[in-house]
Amino acid sequence: MSDETAELPAESDSEPLGDEIAVGERYRILPGSRLPELDLGDAEAAQVRDVRSPGDMLFARVCPVAPTPRIDVMMHLRHMSDTGVMRPLDWGPVLWPGSGQQRIAVVFKRPENGPVMSSYKVTLPPMPADEIGRRIVAPATLALGYLSQRGLSHRAIRPDNISWEGQSRNSILLGDCVTAPPASTQPIIFETVESAVTPPLARGPGSVVDDFYALGVTVLILAMGRCPVVSLTDQEVIAAKMQKGSYAALMGGERPPFGLRELLRGLLADDGNERWGLEELEQWLGGGLRSTVQEVRSHLAERPFKFAGVEYTNCRALAQAFGEKWEKAATTISDPGFDKWLRRGVSDGSMAEQVKEAIEGDAGSGSRERASGRLVARVCSILDRPGPLRYKGLVAMPTALGPVLADAFRRNDNKTIGLVSECIAKGIAIDWFAAQSSRVQLVLDNQIKEIRTLQQLLRHSGPGYGIERCLYMLNPFLPCGSPMLKGRYVGQIKELLPKFERIVEERGSLPALYDRHLAAFIASRIKGNIDRVLAALEGSKVNPQSTTLGVLALFAQIQSKFGPDELPALTQWLGRELEPTLDRFSSRSVREQMRKRLAAVSDSGSLVDLNGVVNNEAAVRRDESGRRQAMREYAVAAREIAQLESKEFQDSAQRSGWRIASGISGLIAASAMALVVAV
Repeated sequence: MSDETAELPAESDSEPLGDEIAVGERYRILPGSRLPELDLGDAEAAQVRDVRSPGDMLFARVCPVAPTPRIDVMMHLRHMSDTGVMRPLDWGPVLWPGSGQQRIAVVFKRPENGPVMSSYKVTLPPMPADEIGRRIVAPATLALGYLSQRGLSHRAIRPDNISWEGQSRNSILLGDCVTAPPASTQPIIFETVESAVTPPLARGPGSVVDDFYALGVTVLILAMGRCPVVSLTDQEVIAAKMQKGSYAALMGGERPPFGLRELLRGLLADDGNERWGLEELEQWLGGGLRSTVQEVRSHLAERPFKFAGVEYTNCRALAQAFGEKWEKAATTISDPGFDKWLRRGVSDGSMAEQVKEAIEGDAGSGSRERASGRLVARVCSILDRPGPLRYKGLVAMPTALGPVLADAFRRNDNKTIGLVSECIAKGIAIDWFAAQSSRVQLVLDNQIKEIRTLQQLLRHSGPGYGIERCLYMLNPFLPCGSPMLKGRYVGQIKELLPKFERIVEERGSLPALYDRHLAAFIASRIKGNIDRVLAALEGSKVNPQSTTLGVLALFAQIQSKFGPDELPALTQWLGRELEPTLDRFSSRSVREQMRKRLAAVSDSGSLVDLNGVVNNEAAVRRDESGRRQAMREYAVAAREIAQLESKEFQDSAQRSGWRIASGISGLIAASAMALVVAV
């Protein structure tokens, strides 16, 4: 989760300045000076002018509208000089010609030399082992060490994304790793088996261990001057890696380059725990490590298992097939023949017991379809422990559910949105984490805690909760997707109110008071408990006035924390919208007093002051107290009037009148007699 006060470049609408587009205060993109040779994936490159240092050779990559670039990694790399990684100098949203929407542009220093290889499919003279160690492995090890210290991964190491440094070309610079989601631009050949079988957007950040694997493939290609398996399709490469192991598969039956056998075996180990890391690479560079990693493929079976007409001798390949045909797999998993094959044909004897426990655990789970989907997901995680989560056709690393969900929202893919929601709410993602080793669980502890938090948020369907809240929690730098913003880019909460101010200036009002995206964006980005405010939004169906009051309370809280001090257009518009809410005051004098105060603060530009007037709980309590007192007084008076008008009271009054009249008559008679006697 992000901190809304995290250091990010100041946002602006980045309107074109003549033929230039501003990125921050210092850099100007020249859209007419495109550099297609520096494009990366869907990110377009163009020349950049530095206002302070016009002679510097700079360029920018303008990312596509989606998915979101790796802003968290940018924030680290920006302050990491001399790391051997291409680092961003600045970034920010720009209105790119022809796109119609704001896109993130990232400014880089232009490399002095081109890439080591224009493509891994071309042929170059083989590079000797000593040069590989000095010019490739040593600088890459240093760069990956810097990243590892900060818990970062590169996830884009390949020959066409590393370049030579300096005129001597004795070292390399790892290329751009921020303008696209992690590993999303990587060809399958450079990815581990578990990442290769996962859709590019769903691979997740992984770790530096994945970078060592990509480095191993890069070393292999440069040492041989070509890719030995360039003629194979992606599926053929994956199948070969599963069956033979990555080292043997990528060698394509050829002999390893002289002096690099141990290095390649170490870097291309399919077991991440066995794969070489920083320590082993440093020892190898120093000439002190000569041990060879022996690939142990416990996922292989002694005899085949037939599923959907295909025979499988590989548990990982079978897991992939189960994930693709999950409905048929649910029946197969419960068949005694599958249990028999696991116990007799698979070297890992614990698999059969784990599958049995999964079947028994799902026996009482909800509907048959939901139970089947969860059961298949669990069994796939047992058969292919490091592999992705596979649930009802959804294939993704649980650490990549954020980009997957964001992409689904962008495409209005309700099916994928629903599947991601189920993976979180039903504990299917937690099941995947539980299937991993204790070491992996320890590394991913923060992600596990986040998923558990999201489970709680999904139990509440009101505004500010639900799957929209999960969307922004899983994507801390995702811009707000509210239609109210009319396509304007709002990546930080402090940018929200200025954007609304401009919309009100242009249109005279906001399109609506709020929507689910706006509520979820604010709730995920602002510190403090705003449950009461969100409850007010949820109560809008019963009391529509609570919506306006709740929105004002949210906006006032944002202004008090992030500014700006004055929002005249927004304050005046909300002041008009809030007038009907004053009718909730019972006292006519209080209503008139409130209207006067509302009119006064509506011109102040302060939502905080406006909120202090209309969301004044003390005034509401006083008015309610006065209303109850008046009701009590009215009740007393009403009872007295009713008593006076009752027949019993009339009869009693008449009898009392007679008695009084009789008494008065007697008194008069007595007085008269006394007067007569006196005369």
